Amino acid sequence: MPRFFSLFSLLSGCLLLLSACPEEPQPAPTPNAADDPAPAADLVCPGSDPCAPGGDATLFAAAVARRVTPQGFEIAKAQYLKNDRPSYCEPGLPRGTETRCGELSDNFLDDCGSDTLCPRDEGYQAPDEDGSELDGVPDYFWDCGRDRICPPPFDTPEEGELGANGIDDDGDGAVDEGAWVAADEDGTEGDGVFQGLWIAGYGNNRPAMGIRDDLWTRVVVLKQGNTSVALVTLDAVGLFFDEVLRIKERLETELPDTVDQVFLQSTHTHEAPDTMGQWGIAFPYDEYPFQHGRDGAHMELIREETVSAIVAAVAALQPATVVAASTNTRVEGFLHDSRDPQIFNDEMVTIQFKDATGAAIATIVNWGNHPEILDSRNNYVSSDFPHALREALENGLPATDRYEAEAGFGGVAVFQQGTVGGLVGPNGFLITGRDGAEYENANKTWARADAFGENLAQLAFDALKSAEAIEDPDLFFASKRVKIPVENIVFHLGLLTGWFDREVYDYDPNLFLEPGNFPHLLTEVGVIRLGPLAWSTAPGELFPESFVGYDEQYSLGQPTVADDNPNPPDLSQAPEGPTLKSRLGNTFAMVFGLGQDEIGYLVPPYDFILDEGSPYLDQAAGDHYEETNSVGPEALPRVEEALDLCLQAMDEFDLAQPSTD
Repeated sequence: MPRFFSLFSLLSGCLLLLSACPEEPQPAPTPNAADDPAPAADLVCPGSDPCAPGGDATLFAAAVARRVTPQGFEIAKAQYLKNDRPSYCEPGLPRGTETRCGELSDNFLDDCGSDTLCPRDEGYQAPDEDGSELDGVPDYFWDCGRDRICPPPFDTPEEGELGANGIDDDGDGAVDEGAWVAADEDGTEGDGVFQGLWIAGYGNNRPAMGIRDDLWTRVVVLKQGNTSVALVTLDAVGLFFDEVLRIKERLETELPDTVDQVFLQSTHTHEAPDTMGQWGIAFPYDEYPFQHGRDGAHMELIREETVSAIVAAVAALQPATVVAASTNTRVEGFLHDSRDPQIFNDEMVTIQFKDATGAAIATIVNWGNHPEILDSRNNYVSSDFPHALREALENGLPATDRYEAEAGFGGVAVFQQGTVGGLVGPNGFLITGRDGAEYENANKTWARADAFGENLAQLAFDALKSAEAIEDPDLFFASKRVKIPVENIVFHLGLLTGWFDREVYDYDPNLFLEPGNFPHLLTEVGVIRLGPLAWSTAPGELFPESFVGYDEQYSLGQPTVADDNPNPPDLSQAPEGPTLKSRLGNTFAMVFGLGQDEIGYLVPPYDFILDEGSPYLDQAAGDHYEETNSVGPEALPRVEEALDLCLQAMDEFDLAQPSTD
């Protein structure tokens, strides 16, 4: 998650926050569950209310996918995007075409008119003939409302710019919905406000120009006896715990006393709309405030469809069998780590739930990597490489000179994000597709993303051919809520101004924000076990080394620490273990990344290095970017402490199981 505004404006905002405190203290709300001093997990199933032991030992499973593709949003004008070839940014481009447009130009608020040129700019000759220069009306977007059909003279059938151009401008599958009839009923047409989408990840001011592929909320519900759990994976950069709580509350209203726990994660795609607030407009003028990037309609769609998917999955539960397999991707063509130590968790676990006929209910691929192949210059909403991975698993892959055809499994395919921190990415190397086509790192195309996803799918197909049948697995989960202090000054500003839509706890707003008086976030962690399958959640981006440890074998042939690193990690201070993976103690141990929350990078404290002059605002030398997007060095230890309580409950559950001797 990158920084999102200038150092000057940030410091000014923070000083304003610290000086403009209310006269009377405002006590922060404190939830009982998080303040319980008992050193134990909050919820353990089976074993505690509402999921006491007992009941039918048959495993039931169901999976449902619902689209959460944003519907109805305005788009920017291509000439206002940072590209010297604006035609590359036009909506409706063919799927194989490269889009390298990115953010809005620095002068997008200058009221320079349709030609984007102001009097001070090179090439300026005269005011725009259409009178759009200095008319007080924003120039950088089509102010046509959420239906994106402009009033005359723009969208007449004869000379329409958007309504009759032969292009699916809004990516909804329909070309030219028709000529303008009336203004949008919601008042968004001609209101001077950009009802667009800001794409999350990388920098700010990157507007969505259309839809490349659908976004999804994908749900797998498991039930055994009196225990039920929903595993949800959402195509988003991240979802705060407060939003997860809203989904849980709505589910309880619609389906009371049915699902014991919901574990929700985000894939962390950097090509989906901002769901956190961090990637909205960063104005080029310091006197303007930053505006969050969340779109209320999109957030409501996520809540509605996620709950709908869980309800539908509960209704579809049926007896299920399970098979699982693991493989290793290695580094070449799959993984890149931009931060020392070079430690990789390249294990990819593939799980399949089947019905009584042997048909797939769900196929899960758990693996860690940033979905960001399309890069910062893409302006089309997408799930990035998980799209092609899921399409291939469900619908199959064609034969090539190098591979046989693979028949699709049907059912619902799920990409579960794993150890994504550190910074593990899919770029920096050559990708060779199943058909032998080569995609260099600079080739930021949809075809490159698809080739990567299909390569992952091929590994999953191959692994499942020798999958292990899991006989009579016991379902278990435990969860624990925990508070984490926020030391990052950037996040203080986001939290206390409401850019981040979440509660803060345990600080006095009449005192300076400093050690001993930092706002705290409430989050949740958990473990889930199904026989030899086990997941540990992480409320952010967990580094691979925090899961697998620091053994040189996990460097996979790479130098663990670069010789020229000016701020190298002191591996003599790194934790010795036992590792989280070994604590899970299962044949298939996995991380449910960005589970229940996205609080940023979970940086190990031994290697938490801040810039001395401007901590959290600038990164320290030697690839310490992740600290600028971490809440602070206390995050990982507190997460690990809460996970230890969940793991302890899992160990006790295992001891309580009848002996097989």
